[in-house]
Amino acid sequence: MSEMDVSAPQPPSQPAAKPNPFARIVGVLMSPGETFASIASRPDWVVPAAIILLLALAGSLLIATKVDFQALGREAIEMNPRAAEMSASQAESAAGMTAGIMRISTFLSPVLVLLALLVVSAILLVSFRAMGGEGDFRAAFAVTVYAWFPRVIKGLLGLIVLMSRQSISMLELQNPLMSNLGFLFDPRTKPLQFALASSIDIFTIWSVILLVIGFAAMARVSRAKSAAIVVGWWIVVNLVSLIGPAMQAMRR
Repeated sequence: MSEMDVSAPQPPSQPAAKPNPFARIVGVLMSPGETFASIASRPDWVVPAAIILLLALAGSLLIATKVDFQALGREAIEMNPRAAEMSASQAESAAGMTAGIMRISTFLSPVLVLLALLVVSAILLVSFRAMGGEGDFRAAFAVTVYAWFPRVIKGLLGLIVLMSRQSISMLELQNPLMSNLGFLFDPRTKPLQFALASSIDIFTIWSVILLVIGFAAMARVSRAKSAAIVVGWWIVVNLVSLIGPAMQAMRR
């Protein structure tokens, strides 16, 4: 047998490098196309999800030390068009109940965020699979978690603004960064316009764009098709969220 017939020994294959979640967080914000392609091929979500939930918990605890929930409850009742029909005792009771709901919601914010991530992942996965896309829930959840980080940035910046205030009003709590046009409308007199303007938020749009890119990579569909699905659901959610303010505006 000649030397040419002897195959050269092959070097042992190296295991693929473990994904770096911190590098992926930066990559999603700076170069989402390449990063989401990597996430789609090797999904991971534990570290980024833990960061989101821990920051949500820290933020809720800080806000709880700064906010006067009773005052916010009274402010919320004053914004109700039926407030004039309430007696003083009824208004105070309603304000107390509202304050209690706000307090509970604040402390439960990590749970609510986790539920939002799970629901968004499930709905989008089912929608993409129904339209011929690929992927499983693990990959869909990973894409959703990483695409959520513009909202995390908004939360951190908003928390810095709120912590610098002596007191926090309902309007400031809803839009501390003025990252949308909601600040142009008074929610007490123009609730529908306020809700509509608030829904078109810079950080929300950024997150939606990342979802489009991420699910296109995961489901192996075009970005146009991905945009139709993701943006379509975003519009539906915004329309549903306008029902309450629309009913409030009709009562005035």
